[in-house]
Amino acid sequence: MTKEEIQSLYKDKILPENKAPYHFEKVDADHSVKAYNPMCGDKYELYFENDDQLLDQVHFHGIGCAISKASTSILVRRIEGMTEEEAEEYCKKFLEAINSSDPDSLSDEDLKILVELKNFEGRVDCIKLSWEALYDFLKNKTS
Repeated sequence: MTKEEIQSLYKDKILPENKAPYHFEKVDADHSVKAYNPMCGDKYELYFENDDQLLDQVHFHGIGCAISKASTSILVRRIEGMTEEEAEEYCKKFLEAINSSDPDSLSDEDLKILVELKNFEGRVDCIKLSWEALYDFLKNKTS
């Protein structure tokens, strides 16, 4: 992708998601997962109820750059209603795609955009932050 195409994706997809993130609020919940990057200060907490192994009422709150906030918003929106195993696998596939720079392995257009944006000013850690935290939580919970 050209620099102009990446900037266009950022403007058209990331900024709107950052401005109006999905379920961006602190809530009391059965479970919470903390995601923190001490290098840049991005810090989020994901909250969710676990009703019959389904991730229900998923929310998040915290501070961070537009890319990390948009990425977390997309994550929260997508995993709501999934089982823990489905969410773990979903996170795993996304992390594999972003680590291999292979957006074509994903069917979700928003996730493909995140993979494409990973080289936008070196923000791959911002994109992966909440995904890795949730994946590690779910993987360790089911192990």
